[in-house]
Amino acid sequence: MKTRLLRLMLLLLAPAGAQAATLEAVAVDAYRPLKAAEAEPIEQGFEAAWLARLGEALGHDIAPSIAPGKGQLRFGELGSGAAYYSSEIGALTASKAGLADWADLAGESFCVTAGSPHAGIVAGRFGGVARIYPSAAQALIGLKLGECKAVVDDLVLLRQIAELPEWRRYDQLLPAFDYPRLTLRVAAGDSALQQRVEQYTASREGQDALAEVTQHWIDEVGFQAYVLADTLDCH
Repeated sequence: MKTRLLRLMLLLLAPAGAQAATLEAVAVDAYRPLKAAEAEPIEQGFEAAWLARLGEALGHDIAPSIAPGKGQLRFGELGSGAAYYSSEIGALTASKAGLADWADLAGESFCVTAGSPHAGIVAGRFGGVARIYPSAAQALIGLKLGECKAVVDDLVLLRQIAELPEWRRYDQLLPAFDYPRLTLRVAAGDSALQQRVEQYTASREGQDALAEVTQHWIDEVGFQAYVLADTLDCH
């Protein structure tokens, strides 16, 4: 007990410079899954929330950045590293008079978030015409406004949106098609740090934290879409 108290006192008395340094995490691409609002900076979004939980486990603050640079961590579409998000393509359309299949998008507009890798897939494979929006919530509202025939986004998000009562007129998911999932990863330049990152993300604690953060931002996208729809109804 005395030893533990002594360690605690030494920690409290330690100078600020002795605290663990902040790690910089640099985005390698523009894809921002679960972006809830247009004005949402990367320091306040899904990635920041996940990196904050990772940082707690590592004993460091982690500052996400989109500025080119050599941070201690990189995150996004990487060939290797610890996975933090798996993006499976999905599409939501009107429950009545909506599309029946992906092929029906030929020559038709689809709403999609800026930077989404799904835009090129749908345009190239099915001949759809991408209509770009600055956030997932705005892309969803584009469907309600009739600006597109379907909204294309991550299936994990669209499945939950389709279950909300306010989306009962737009709750038809297009059938799944065989296409590789896009896995987003976080990687460290230092091998020892990378090992700690991978150990945490593979642990039960890390998996629970990631699931919690992901669900929070799915809920946030749904809420922001609800607010946008309510605002439009008032005008």
